[in-house]
Amino acid sequence: AKDRFKDYLGSAVLGLVRASRGRALILFTSYELLGHCYELAKPELDRLGIACLRQGMDDRSRLLQMFKNDISSVLFATSSFWEGVDAPGETLSMVVITKLPFTVPSDPVQLARAEAVESRGGNAFAEISVPEAIIKFKQGFGRLIRHSQDRGAAVVLDPRLASSRYGSLFVESLPRCRVLFDSLPIIEKEVERFLDA
Repeated sequence: AKDRFKDYLGSAVLGLVRASRGRALILFTSYELLGHCYELAKPELDRLGIACLRQGMDDRSRLLQMFKNDISSVLFATSSFWEGVDAPGETLSMVVITKLPFTVPSDPVQLARAEAVESRGGNAFAEISVPEAIIKFKQGFGRLIRHSQDRGAAVVLDPRLASSRYGSLFVESLPRCRVLFDSLPIIEKEVERFLDA
């Protein structure tokens, strides 16, 4: 199932970036997924003349400068790039969030917090994990609209947004926008239509 999701993400990212003609920030929650999607998409994007940038190929500030300077480029990134990326205008017309940004509770502080919640009969996932993931999700979404005249599309590829009990909490946390739950081919068409309007 994990490999199926990786392959789905790879082809979904490629289709979306073709639809947006580059101009995209692709956000990941793991370097493994980032590497897989980048390697899968790069040959086709090179062929289309879309520069493919990935976190780690240069230092953060130079990478962001390259991304801003080349309007059609695509930046594959994780962790710190969910916040603090300021690329106003057409160069960032689409943000793709590959997975909802839950933290793996392996950090001792996180584990202690979770244990404290559970010991008083609470639910650590609902009380800690979901609210923290929503904050990071909003930060990722926020990369898209940096100025009042900016417009763009945000696409979330994680099926949990539509299928889980907590998915609606993520959607409700967003600023007012048109929300569309549909198949990938329809979303690709909508992205293309909206960005070219």
